Amino acid sequence: MDYKKNPFLMGLCAPAYLSAATVAITNDFLMAIMFMLFTLGILGAYVTEFPIFPTLYQNEILHKTAISSLLGMGLGMMIGLAIAGGAESEGTAPISTQGKFMLTWGVMSLPAYPLMVFLVSKVNKRDLEEEHRIREEKKKARKAKGGGPPIMDRRDGF
Repeated sequence: MDYKKNPFLMGLCAPAYLSAATVAITNDFLMAIMFMLFTLGILGAYVTEFPIFPTLYQNEILHKTAISSLLGMGLGMMIGLAIAGGAESEGTAPISTQGKFMLTWGVMSLPAYPLMVFLVSKVNKRDLEEEHRIREEKKKARKAKGGGPPIMDRRDGF
């Protein structure tokens, strides 16, 4: 098996991506929102078939990383609230900055890594080149048929 297609190695993309998310989340709320919007932008690029990387496989891995990272962020925040009890505690020993970083990263990576391994194993079973060829044929057929609203077929305007 090619090491680039090993799901357990490629699954590490999600925790690596979440390390950047952890920096954003632990620093500033606005940075966290911007990071989530950036991740949604990656998903939007995948949906509109805008290639970010040169190969189909790399774009699929980026898509799966974004999906598993968003799930990790969402579940991590819910798990964090459940652990904290939903309220601020008045403990005598505050957590250090490094501890806060590692705890945030660990809680988010815990659900993201297994999901990433699962999604990569599913991607490895697909024939991406054949799927792309079929998608391009359908796109050409839609354009040849004149898909779109009827007003767009006339070129003379209103």
